[in-house]
Amino acid sequence: MKNQKDYIRLILGLKIKQLRLEKNLSLNDLAEKSSLSVSYLNEIEKGKKYPKAEKIAQLAEALGVSYDNLVSLKLSKNLTPIQELIDSNILEMLPLDHYGIDLNKFVSLMSDASYQLSALVATVIDMAKSTELSQNNFSRTALRIYKEIHENYFEDIETATLNFINEFNLNINPPINVEVLSNILREKYFYIIDEQRLNDFEELKDLRAVLKPSKQPKLFLNPNLASSQKLFILGKELAYNYMNISKRSFIHSSLKLNTFDHLLNNYNSAYFSTALIINKNFFIDDINKFFSQEHCDTNFLIHLINKYDVTPEMLFQRLANLAGTVWGLKKHFFLRFNTFAGTDKFDLTKEVRMNIKQNLGGYQSNEHYCRRWLSIELLQKLKEELNGINSNGKMIAGVLHSKFHETDDEYLTFSIAQQNILNQNTFTSVTLGFYIDEHLQRVIKFWNDKNIPFRIVNDTCEMCNISNCSQRIAEPTTLWQIQRSINIEEAIKKL
Repeated sequence: MKNQKDYIRLILGLKIKQLRLEKNLSLNDLAEKSSLSVSYLNEIEKGKKYPKAEKIAQLAEALGVSYDNLVSLKLSKNLTPIQELIDSNILEMLPLDHYGIDLNKFVSLMSDASYQLSALVATVIDMAKSTELSQNNFSRTALRIYKEIHENYFEDIETATLNFINEFNLNINPPINVEVLSNILREKYFYIIDEQRLNDFEELKDLRAVLKPSKQPKLFLNPNLASSQKLFILGKELAYNYMNISKRSFIHSSLKLNTFDHLLNNYNSAYFSTALIINKNFFIDDINKFFSQEHCDTNFLIHLINKYDVTPEMLFQRLANLAGTVWGLKKHFFLRFNTFAGTDKFDLTKEVRMNIKQNLGGYQSNEHYCRRWLSIELLQKLKEELNGINSNGKMIAGVLHSKFHETDDEYLTFSIAQQNILNQNTFTSVTLGFYIDEHLQRVIKFWNDKNIPFRIVNDTCEMCNISNCSQRIAEPTTLWQIQRSINIEEAIKKL
């Protein structure tokens, strides 16, 4: 639950309602017996009010139970699944308030449900525990759906960014200077910015920044960050303050966020920061130039990264935010992979799908991602090229026309791979892929450029039946298991 008081109010309300129904009392009957108003009882049962001790005593007497029994946080057996739901963190993963659903009403409806539905709730909770359905994954799915509803574009944040620019009279010509944002944090929000202290801790060398919240917040920035990374972090801190966001993580890293609210607010602050650094009007003009080319020049993407002083992920995030609203490209996906020098392992660390039902990679699975995708190819190429050399964040870019195996789904995918600034043995690639349909063919002139390689791709080796694949590194074991089950079913039908 979001706080202990909410929890206590809900439990008391559920218990009073259950006891009242067990004794076949209406709200009017209980009001008469307890000398409390019907409206007040209704508020208590809905978990909106918590009565004083003397009123609880009146209710206990009217319901024929002890005071201690009524204020106990234990529910009866048939409401145990509801208590497990409240006790678990699942309600914090569900963004009910963001979809206009009142939490108290939701729990009240669940308490009125049949035993069968209560059992179903208990089953879902057990599945979440036994299969380690992580809160992080659950919340990410909820966030993806939330972004799809809004087409990944948030006018209120765009407006907040413009208001911020006007209020502080910022020069929006790219690139924005790090010191400009630092000074606003210092002078307006009383920040102390420390770019040395993180070096004192070996365990924190890969963190980008940590905030110590107080009346005079202290932001510990990693001294080895590129200016683009510093800009992004400073922009996020400005977002948290300017948009009055309190529920947040104080660590700037890829560590798991605790709740949907934390995840959403992290996304909102990143949106604000990217919109601040990559001005919408300038960027639209640049992308229009890119899309109008007869032949694809992926170096243009690297040119934009340098022009705005941003990371590849920031560039693709801004493009993904504007793609649906500005260019009508509503079906797209984003992938981020990490790999390490001396290994052949590629970890899919972020996957976002907008209006695409296909699972493009089995996020956080132990299976081997398809090596035919450009994301993997560029990482392999960059690792081999550098071979232990510190390139200070060298980037390479590419484009691929891909067709998903055994479907009619085709994508135009742009990828950029880069050596990690903080760790030369780590490499990251980000990929933004657009679904190819008639609309895309009108918008992106070079979509059928003969110089763009074409490949049949799949999700993972374990789920792929492409025969004689020279890039396969694992047998299709998962697919074999599925086929075996199908064969058994067919044999039973024949029997």
